[in-house]
Amino acid sequence: MPIHQKILGKIKGASIVFLVSDIKKSSEFYRDVLGFDYEEIGIGNIKHIHLTRDNLTFILHEAGKSVDIRPFSSLFGGPQWDAFAYSDSVDLLFEEFKAKGVEIAYGFNQDPKWNEFAIKDVDGYVIAFGGGLSNNRSNSYNL
Repeated sequence: MPIHQKILGKIKGASIVFLVSDIKKSSEFYRDVLGFDYEEIGIGNIKHIHLTRDNLTFILHEAGKSVDIRPFSSLFGGPQWDAFAYSDSVDLLFEEFKAKGVEIAYGFNQDPKWNEFAIKDVDGYVIAFGGGLSNNRSNSYNL
């Protein structure tokens, strides 16, 4: 390492924050349907829920007014999703979520270089999953 090179702090991850209409209903969806771990955080009236699966964490915070819940994907000119996660087994996630009755927003799109699908949560947030396939490639994923 050069003598004058500055040592920088390392960022280990990030969390995606969603404003939700019903924190109990939303957290149950992420925990019980999508398989995320649940952790309640906060002091007093400021409460939110951390939901983590592997290296993906969502922080859910209940909105004061339902009009404040506006997924980016619902806005004119906005992106097609509100969160994007990467996986090396997108096919297995698709199979798991479809079997549990999760609403599929689009996909399963397969390509030699990229595979992707997206789901919708209970507040309409679109979460995409993209990346590689597992070694279990015997199935067809057409909707």
